[in-house]
Amino acid sequence: MAYRWFLGLKLNDPVPHHSTISWNRRTRFKDTNIFQEIFDEIVFKAINHKMVGGRVLFSDSTHLKANANKHKFSRVEVETREYVGELNKAIEEDRRDHGKKPLKEKEEVTEKKEIRLSTTDSECGFMSRENKQEMFCYLDHRTTDMKFNIITFAYVPPGNVHDSVPYLSRLDRQVERFGFKVEAVALDSGYLTNPICKGLNDHNIFGVIAHRRYQ
Repeated sequence: MAYRWFLGLKLNDPVPHHSTISWNRRTRFKDTNIFQEIFDEIVFKAINHKMVGGRVLFSDSTHLKANANKHKFSRVEVETREYVGELNKAIEEDRRDHGKKPLKEKEEVTEKKEIRLSTTDSECGFMSRENKQEMFCYLDHRTTDMKFNIITFAYVPPGNVHDSVPYLSRLDRQVERFGFKVEAVALDSGYLTNPICKGLNDHNIFGVIAHRRYQ
C-alpha cells in the first residue's frame, strides 16, 4: 500500500515488474553512479531540513544471504596481506620522540589462502563462522546519524570481507561529501582493531567501541 501511495498508483493500477529495478541496475545504469547520487541527494535534503547533525554516527553491519547455492563453487587461491605500515610509522615516531632506539624492520607478511568462489554469483563471499549458518552472502554496512537516525551511508562488500576493513574509508567519504564535523562514533566489537583505533585518534574522534574478550 505504501509503495502504491508513494508512486501515486490506485489499487487497481498495474505496478512495475520486480525485475525492472535489478535489470536497470545490471544493464542500463551499470557504468554510472546514479544510485549513489540519488542517495546522497536525499541525505543533503535531510541536512537542509536540520534532520542530520553529522556530529555523532553509529555504524554496524549485517549479513545478507546471496541468491547462490552454497554447494556450487570453485576453489581459488588469493593472497592476504598483513598491512601494518601506518601503525609501524606511528610507533617509530613515538619512540623517536621519547629517545628510544628504532625497532628492527619486519617484512610485510604475505600469506596465501584458499577461498570458495560461487559459480552462481562471483561477487558474493562465503561466510563460515562459529555458531552461524554457512552461506554465500554480502555484508551490508549502515551508518546512521544520532539526531533522527537518518541513514547517511550504505555500503555492501562481499560477506567474507571483515567488518573493520572498509570502515575508515567510508567515514572519510561522509566527512568529505557532506561536510560532517564528526565528534564521536559508536561501533560494535567487530570494529575493535588497531587500525580503526589509530584512525579515530588521528581524526580526533571519540570512539565508543564494544569490548571484545580475546581468547
